Amino acid sequence: RFGLSSRGLGDVYKRQDLLNTEPKQSVSSDVALKDITGIRALLISVYDRLQPSTYYGARIMIAPEIMADNVRLTNTNSNRYFNERVNAPSAHMQQFWANYAAINEANFIISAIDAANTTAADKAQIKGEALFLRALLYFDMARVFAYEPTKVVNGFNEGLILRTEPTDDVSKADFRARSTIEETYQFIEKDLKDAIASFPATGNRFRANKAAANALLARVYLYWEKYADAITYATAALDAPNGASLVSGANYVAAFAAAPNPESFFEINYVQATESLGVNESMHSLTTNLTTGNWGDVVPTNELLGLYEATDIRRTQGFFAATKGGEAVFFSRKFPGARGPFTDNIPVIRYSEVLLIRAEAYAATGKADLALADLNRIRTRAGATPVAATVTGTELMDAIMRERRLELVLEGHRFFDLKRRGEVITKASLSAPVPYSDFRILAPLPVGQIQLNPKLKQNPGY
Repeated sequence: RFGLSSRGLGDVYKRQDLLNTEPKQSVSSDVALKDITGIRALLISVYDRLQPSTYYGARIMIAPEIMADNVRLTNTNSNRYFNERVNAPSAHMQQFWANYAAINEANFIISAIDAANTTAADKAQIKGEALFLRALLYFDMARVFAYEPTKVVNGFNEGLILRTEPTDDVSKADFRARSTIEETYQFIEKDLKDAIASFPATGNRFRANKAAANALLARVYLYWEKYADAITYATAALDAPNGASLVSGANYVAAFAAAPNPESFFEINYVQATESLGVNESMHSLTTNLTTGNWGDVVPTNELLGLYEATDIRRTQGFFAATKGGEAVFFSRKFPGARGPFTDNIPVIRYSEVLLIRAEAYAATGKADLALADLNRIRTRAGATPVAATVTGTELMDAIMRERRLELVLEGHRFFDLKRRGEVITKASLSAPVPYSDFRILAPLPVGQIQLNPKLKQNPGY
């Protein structure tokens, strides 16, 4: 049995890789999931599980930036991300193991939707959303707990436990070993291809949609180093009639105050009247004190600021100078609290990121002219000097990776960019660089899960 409250399924399991909440309103699962109202409520619950500060609300946006070299803590701070700034052992993103709760809800939807009392078009839309969300949840976990398929260290190719069957009772749960990372990526790939096939051409950008699924699959292929596929799916996303487009430089900062952001293929929506991450945990409260005067612990590193040209609108308008605790700092304007101080929407994937995905894939396959065209669309929009046509090879790839830092800061990419490329983490807060072979690159699996499941192999070094 499970409850269909605003959180959807009740927690009925005793382990984190299943589902574990108290039911508030109980109906039998066979009844609830034949009625389309119950399925829609459960789908909202999956979206809801993306929102907390421990996931897209803050952690997946900030931790990958401070564990790398894009941001730092102010001298006076609340101790949030204090250990992540020095990449201390276990200071990582192991909280994402809890994604299995949302995955189980998605599994219920996928298994039940074909028999639901609604139209074929509605069934296809809902199934597409559930497949997209399951793929996103698994992919985020794979980035945290596993190496990429082409960057395995010392033969450690463990991926994730892959679950496709919903479980509504702990007695039905089984212990499983981790699939390989290649198998994990293949699973994510199939979910996204099936989602793309299910969606209509256009969709609501606050919900999973065809363009977003193409964009996310392009990102997956980039991590997988399947560059031709990354180009194909990035192009499909960029050409989609879905409303997302590259804004002009004059509108760059204002775009982050709009809902949806004009560049968003998919963003997580917070309803101002009923939802708030609060003064302590929101992106607004942690990255700016623009309207509230609170915290503002996380600011760009001097190194990052030094990479912007003087005319770059992302530098001149994207940050503003302030003083905190007697320290001169720059705060970001990406999360301005325009809809309420603690209810900024979170862009999961933006048009500019997909352009940079395609640029990187073009560069990796020797198509320098096409890579430069995509790269320079971003730079021209920002008012920065275009990269010269003579730049090729390693120099061009370095320029694209640098542009990802400038464009996507505080959107949760930098650590994962270094990780997927097997690069060393170097920053002022470290006493020594963190090489890709260091065990701290992967998060530890929760100890309780290892103790509970004898088939579950812990990551090296923990």
